Amino acid sequence: MRSKLYRWFFVVISPYLPNTDVGQFIKWKLALLLVGDEFHQHNLLNNRDKLTPHFAHNTPLQADLAELLPSDATTNVKVLDIGAGPVSKVGKIHNGHEIELVPIDPMADKYQKILNALNLQPKYWTRYGEGERLSQQFEQNSFDLIHARNSIDHCLNPIKVIEEAITVLKPKHYFYLNHYRNEGKAAKYYGLHQWNFDVVDGDFIISNRFGEQINVNNTLSGKALVHLTKHTAERLVVVIQKQ
Repeated sequence: MRSKLYRWFFVVISPYLPNTDVGQFIKWKLALLLVGDEFHQHNLLNNRDKLTPHFAHNTPLQADLAELLPSDATTNVKVLDIGAGPVSKVGKIHNGHEIELVPIDPMADKYQKILNALNLQPKYWTRYGEGERLSQQFEQNSFDLIHARNSIDHCLNPIKVIEEAITVLKPKHYFYLNHYRNEGKAAKYYGLHQWNFDVVDGDFIISNRFGEQINVNNTLSGKALVHLTKHTAERLVVVIQKQ
């Protein structure tokens, strides 16, 4: 029923909403409420065996992430996972020690109900959090590493999320982003897919359906450096280092 209601809104109302803060908020909020948990609910039901390893307590930190930590990082490593979904997939152990993993998502309450219904218990429960308000929830310079996969481009204001992530990240440390390229275009701006991430002339660019373009390299000038970008035909990996 929720999905049908959103499709009606998407076809009948959404095309006529203006590109204003209010218009964008209405589209984002309705998508979040009506279809925001749709993918993860189906994924958990249909791919439970495949996802089971992520509920284990001894999974190692992903290799791409481990490489971004200082070589002597062992204990007290604190990692923030933005838009983690029902269960974070970044891992829990680094150099033989347990990391302090903090997964957040605005859909955390719904995800907890889904997991309880399926009798699934993650080691670190995803807690409620909005990327645009990280500095209100966490102290500045408090995380050793920040991770986001297929999530920042689903946010209401991606560049605000990136700036907030830099605020709560420790100096000289890294923010790792791994997303589909131009997912808004690919999804025809359905649901939470309102933004496109891409690399243009070596710069990390965020854009939307209205032609708005944000050069992240320029926006973060003086605060952080886009340290590395890797991209294929489908995916884009960006690593940002706080100055």
